[in-house]
Amino acid sequence: MKRVMIILVLLSQNAFAEEVISLKHDVDFDHQSHKTERVGKCVVCHEQKLGKIAGFGRAWAHKNCIDCHDLYQEGPRRCGGCHRHKENA
Repeated sequence: MKRVMIILVLLSQNAFAEEVISLKHDVDFDHQSHKTERVGKCVVCHEQKLGKIAGFGRAWAHKNCIDCHDLYQEGPRRCGGCHRHKENA
């Protein structure tokens, strides 16, 4: 019974996560593209708590996001891949 409750809590947290989050510096983060078998686990970025990522900011994103994209050879690895410029939006 305890396992069922844990699974339901985890599923409900994923269900309520916004699909696209607009971040600072003209960056849109697409949760759906990160819900793959490769990443798929919220704790990869969120550590133990879901919601805002502790320590998230420019340095965190540049280190963790780019390193992960490099590791899997997927996702943007250059500025324009994540940052949309207002004139291009």
